[in-house]
Amino acid sequence: MAFSVVHRISFPAPHAHVVDVESTFVSGGAAPGDLVLFMPVWTPGSYLVREYARHVEGLTADAPARATKVRKNAWCIHAGDAAKVVVRYRVYANELTVRTSHVDETHAFLVGAGLFLAIEGHLDARTRVEIHAPEGWRVATSLRSVGASFEAPDYDTLVDSPIEIGTHREASFSVLGVPHRYSIWPASAVPESRIATLVDDTTTILEYEARLFGGRFPYDAYELLLHVSPRSRGGLEHRASAALIASPASFASRDGYLDLLSLVAHEVFHAWNVKRIRPAGLTPYRYEQECYTRLLWWFEGATSYYDWRVLARTQLATVDEYLDHLAAEIAYLEGTPGRRVHPLEETSFDAWIKLYRPDENSTNSTVSYYRKGEVVCALLDIEIRARSKGRASLDTVLAHLWDEFGATERPVPEDGMQVIFERATGVSLGDCFDTWIRSAAEVDAKGTLEHVGLTIERSRRPEGAPSSLGVRVRADGGRAFVASVTRDSAAARAGIDPGDEVLGVGGARVEGANVEATLKERAPGDTVDVVVARDGKLLTRRVTLDPPRTERVKLVARKDASPETRAAFEGWLGRMHPAWDESPKEVP
Repeated sequence: MAFSVVHRISFPAPHAHVVDVESTFVSGGAAPGDLVLFMPVWTPGSYLVREYARHVEGLTADAPARATKVRKNAWCIHAGDAAKVVVRYRVYANELTVRTSHVDETHAFLVGAGLFLAIEGHLDARTRVEIHAPEGWRVATSLRSVGASFEAPDYDTLVDSPIEIGTHREASFSVLGVPHRYSIWPASAVPESRIATLVDDTTTILEYEARLFGGRFPYDAYELLLHVSPRSRGGLEHRASAALIASPASFASRDGYLDLLSLVAHEVFHAWNVKRIRPAGLTPYRYEQECYTRLLWWFEGATSYYDWRVLARTQLATVDEYLDHLAAEIAYLEGTPGRRVHPLEETSFDAWIKLYRPDENSTNSTVSYYRKGEVVCALLDIEIRARSKGRASLDTVLAHLWDEFGATERPVPEDGMQVIFERATGVSLGDCFDTWIRSAAEVDAKGTLEHVGLTIERSRRPEGAPSSLGVRVRADGGRAFVASVTRDSAAARAGIDPGDEVLGVGGARVEGANVEATLKERAPGDTVDVVVARDGKLLTRRVTLDPPRTERVKLVARKDASPETRAAFEGWLGRMHPAWDESPKEVP
């Protein structure tokens, strides 16, 4: 039985953060009898059960049909002999993220998974969206415009097409002949003088990414929905659009702007890598339950590797800026005890219960597949280049994945990535996969980085204490609370717990939240009394201090690097390292 669907959305009180939805379901054949309508519990690209249905209010069906709730996120519509059913409900929308809807008096950002009901068993129903917005508001979405409404051929497309409605600023531009558009909210968020620069730099990024995949975009047009807000930072990929949230500081500093450009590079790269080159575990999307894949280390980790590498290759970031970024990711990895507990491919599988549900023990029990995945993919790229004597690289793997899986939209087998890598590059990589991906062994980057003439230097902050408790501290109202305790650290051995308030160390009161200040005169191996408050009681813990944690990692060019090694570096990043660059310098 075929169905057609019309969703009419309106905003009777935008300041109250609500959306009214009227959905009409029409059967193309006999009367459907009972229909089950459901709302997804998650949205693709964000691997957490979010229970979108909790924001649905007052769902009813027009007579003679009746609505009965049958699951936490589903309603049975008793349609009887009626071939057409009209359902009305309201959605509360007041969470500004890339994966949730937000409505106020200036705009509405709508995430399809948390707004539109689907017909159980009929995700292929053609859908039309009619938008009744306040006067003066305009619409930006990758949904196909048909007159005054928008159409989706199926529910997957509907959910994959966020909608921005409001008073946003638009900037249209063409890349390789394909239309692209920024829709920026609030309209005044980006200084006029920076719009052209943002568009030019985005064009540079997209042209380079398209070349990695054969020189063409996989879409006919693309929407960049950019929200500028101090509330959060992030992005969510879609087949023909990206939802982005960036800080106002993105246009106030060099670091902030590079972070924004890397975010843009990341989300658009996903148009190929995860939206079309797609793991079998996410094919098809199952909206009412978790979809498991062991390959997010690649689909997010490699995308994270390429977002900054694209900036380096296009010279939007300097060599030093790129290497400082990669060094920071290595420092994160070395400072996360969970790297020795949770294998990288298992972090992908456990995304639903780990990455998106962090707690005080997360640093001890897991590691980010984004960040470890980025480091591993950087090392894989260098190893492939070295083992193939420059004939292959991670770019070769990308092209192979696109030709074999992306262009044909054939799912990538969950257990096939090593075979794919080796087939594409012609080199054996079993040792890398066994150590870096399938086990929780240490990732020793030293030997691999030597292939491109880099060495790792580690140091602590000059202003840092010479010893360590092994805790991360959270400041709250000028008081110091333990946010997390590093496993096997001084604090862990002494019985200090997350949530404890640290009042004094070694007879010195903790002023404000500056615990480190009490350790300035203490050496590793010293034993001190640490006074904490827990559950209304004062406790004293005898702590034998650890050496200071490494706070800084720097990737440094070896002065004795051979010409062949220097050439390998240039092949990797497209430029010679400044320390080796002997080209004539312009005299000012």
